[in-house]
Amino acid sequence: MKKLFIILVSLLVTASVYSQTYKVNTFYAELGGYVIKTDGTHGVVVAMQDQGAANWWNAKVAVNDTRSYYVNGAKFNDWRLPTKDELKLIFLQEESIGSFSKNAGFRDNLYWTSTEGDNDLVWVQGSKGDGYEGQLYSPKNLAMNSVRGVRNF
Repeated sequence: MKKLFIILVSLLVTASVYSQTYKVNTFYAELGGYVIKTDGTHGVVVAMQDQGAANWWNAKVAVNDTRSYYVNGAKFNDWRLPTKDELKLIFLQEESIGSFSKNAGFRDNLYWTSTEGDNDLVWVQGSKGDGYEGQLYSPKNLAMNSVRGVRNF
């Protein structure tokens, strides 16, 4: 019984020594990007660069193409489009994260979310400095919206 107790205590000490604590607004190479939400040990990280511009269906494919991520992000295969709320968090931290694109086209800086409005519409978010700051609906077939992946950790 005493040996079991010692083993359990040593396992708990080892786990607490090696568990990493993460902070919002911080880049972590081992997570592949920038932490936008965390409870200290788990949360959501956003990629450090866009994965291109596409319509919504192609955006869902592009976000999973690891070739479109920097070396740290390319190590993961669980990237996805952010939810409406996650994208809002990303844009609240936009100046710290940086690297948001200016698409050559009609609607600069609109980014896809995974949050659907109905069969034909999806929520998008605009960045600071363009005419679309905030969230609005976009048709799924609009090919000019940008893609930025997130992943849980």
